[in-house]
Amino acid sequence: MATWYHHLTWQALRRTWVNHLHDKFGVGIEIHGLLPRPPFVLMATHSNAYDPYVIGSLLDEPLRYMANIEGVAPWKTLFAEALGAYARRKGQSDIAALRKTIELVHSGDAVGLFPEGDRSWDGRSEKARPGSARLLKRLGVDLVLVRQKGSYLSFPRWAGHPRSGHWSLDVRSFGADEIGRLSEPLLDALITGSLRRDEVREAASEGRRFEAPHGAAEGVGRILWRCPVCRKTDGITGEGDDITCVRCGARWHMDANLFIEPANHSRALHATQIADLLDWHDWQRDTLPDLMVGGTEKRPCLTSHNVSLARRAHGGLERLGHGTLSYGGGELVFQGSRGRAVFEPAAVRGFVDNFNRYCEFSHRGERWRANFNGGNAAKWIFALRSIEESRQPSSSKGAAA
Repeated sequence: MATWYHHLTWQALRRTWVNHLHDKFGVGIEIHGLLPRPPFVLMATHSNAYDPYVIGSLLDEPLRYMANIEGVAPWKTLFAEALGAYARRKGQSDIAALRKTIELVHSGDAVGLFPEGDRSWDGRSEKARPGSARLLKRLGVDLVLVRQKGSYLSFPRWAGHPRSGHWSLDVRSFGADEIGRLSEPLLDALITGSLRRDEVREAASEGRRFEAPHGAAEGVGRILWRCPVCRKTDGITGEGDDITCVRCGARWHMDANLFIEPANHSRALHATQIADLLDWHDWQRDTLPDLMVGGTEKRPCLTSHNVSLARRAHGGLERLGHGTLSYGGGELVFQGSRGRAVFEPAAVRGFVDNFNRYCEFSHRGERWRANFNGGNAAKWIFALRSIEESRQPSSSKGAAA
């Protein structure tokens, strides 16, 4: 149960920093129905690193978030724990975190979960992790669903600085009795349907405008990796409001709502229609399967240089140094200054990004850490995801869609 210092820290934060966040991002609260008293489970969309604090500001009492604390600065870890957050292992199953959730709810706390498991790369819904409905049925408490608008555009996960605009929360509550009457499939459908969103397109249709004082394109090379003009990879950079391909010199202007206009060429040169970041992101992601089929051991189709790789061992990191990560001939290969590692892509699990600092993944019972040192990690996340999805039965793909 939340301790006295959790309450003290949260109340101090609410009176100072959270109010500052509301003013900074233009947060507006839209509540449909009354919030229940704890214990309950709150599930929300997740696009912004500040989501836990903005959503938590709805409550006078600390919301005990299951959170990925790994990968953040030590002082931020202590800060999150002082507010009542408890850790889970990102990209992996975590029985200890599940048991902690059950323990907290049974002790009378309100628990906050993000069913998608991670922040959205493009502001659209991600597939929810399995088991959410089963957990709710087991807990037997009220459910609060929070769907956000503007969270993503206020601070895309690939960006280096927050932006400003209107960020709203649509809050809906469901009683324990109502939840108890629903089957697990219907409860899963309720959660998925209530939290479904496309923040970029919704903002455009509703006329909500955002501003990016540090530049709308800053950090965009973390999500964009293939040029729609020359079709070459790993040459996309962002500075100010401009996106540039260093391979061919093509340049685009992007605003804070992520709409894109060619700056020095015709749209006719594009491989596909690109009106916004989502179009570009979808195109490069859709080209991955064909691109990867053409890769060979001697001529890999995906490559990242200046990558650092290490294996977790004996409580520390066994470093393979700096080198090149490449995919070709059905293998994922790292050739480093201190060693070489070969991975079977289908056996890679939980390849996740930790706050643009480093990535981690599991392979054959071992845990690995990759640092792209400012390079693009997203292409590897989506490439490995495409391999995993291609091996799923067609019935599973349909159910996931």
